[in-house]
Amino acid sequence: MAGGGLAERFERSRVGQTLIVGVITIVLLSEVGTHLPDSAFQRSVEPTADRIIHWAGSEQTWAVFAPNPRSISLQLGAVVTFADGTTTTWRMPHGSALGANLRFYRWRKWLESARADAEWQLWDPTARWIASLYDDGPSPVVRVDLIRRFHENLVDGPQPPWAAYTYFTLHLDEP
Repeated sequence: MAGGGLAERFERSRVGQTLIVGVITIVLLSEVGTHLPDSAFQRSVEPTADRIIHWAGSEQTWAVFAPNPRSISLQLGAVVTFADGTTTTWRMPHGSALGANLRFYRWRKWLESARADAEWQLWDPTARWIASLYDDGPSPVVRVDLIRRFHENLVDGPQPPWAAYTYFTLHLDEP
């Protein structure tokens, strides 16, 4: 294969490979730096390491592991209201039961942020994005209600019903 694109030529060059290895090394060291036991060293590297892993999009928490895994199941949905008075419910993509875990994991991670009170700055863009999914519909979107759904997980037996409430409403101008 002759040539290749600019990205491929960069990746094959010594400079490109050195830069790629350098970025990967910095991100991995940053991950380690944010998960060190509490110490003066950890507190000194954590602010910079946090910025790096945020930039790289590799933030992670270990809340699914002992001793205190999260005991609540979460869902995010939206009720979309159109100018003609009809509504529809948007739900996060979840994929098939087989093989979808990795493909749809990003949606579950996004859910944790998009519904969190501390991430309120994501609510308006999330609602606008959901509204944009219906741009080609017969009636324009006039309102999007973001809905949190949750329930406490039981170890066995049937799970309790979902509790739900609207945590953000976006009103769009009618045409």
